[in-house]
Amino acid sequence: MTTQDKVETFPPQAWAHRQGKVSMKTLQPADWSPEALAARAQIAEAFYRFGIGHDECRADVAGSCFTEDVVYDVALGSAKPFATYRGRTMVEDKLSAIFDETRDQRRHVISNVLVEELDLGAGTAKALAFCVVTVAKDGLVLGASVFYNGELRRQADGCWRFTYFFIGMDDFTGNRPAAGENTEGE
Repeated sequence: MTTQDKVETFPPQAWAHRQGKVSMKTLQPADWSPEALAARAQIAEAFYRFGIGHDECRADVAGSCFTEDVVYDVALGSAKPFATYRGRTMVEDKLSAIFDETRDQRRHVISNVLVEELDLGAGTAKALAFCVVTVAKDGLVLGASVFYNGELRRQADGCWRFTYFFIGMDDFTGNRPAAGENTEGE
């Protein structure tokens, strides 16, 4: 191994796993009954709907994917968030402010949704997803490489919504929106 091979990079390789933000399970038998398949599809849709709602600057649509008491963390190359929002209203308010500030067109390409835990009886789940965000603003760039970690609860209306949502950006292009900075104390 050369000295160059030992140089630290940002973000560190496999940071989400090594810092305890993700504990992927090995492939194992799971519930694939029609009810479980429907739940898995609804969980994936929560990720997708959040992304498209974000792309179209619809804080109400993105916000509809969260419970009223959601904890929403945003981090950059680390398990430690630089911003935490509590509650759906704060998430929607912050997203609206970010949309107003950034003024670009984003497209979230969400894939690799893994439902790691699914308890149909309790109506709870844990899931992961990957995302690449493109940004168009007088040109097109790769805006971000993102990993999502979510905990969900099936609500009375049958929808699966995030009770916890972690956005872990490996890195991103441009400046971090001031409107998205930490407001834990608000």
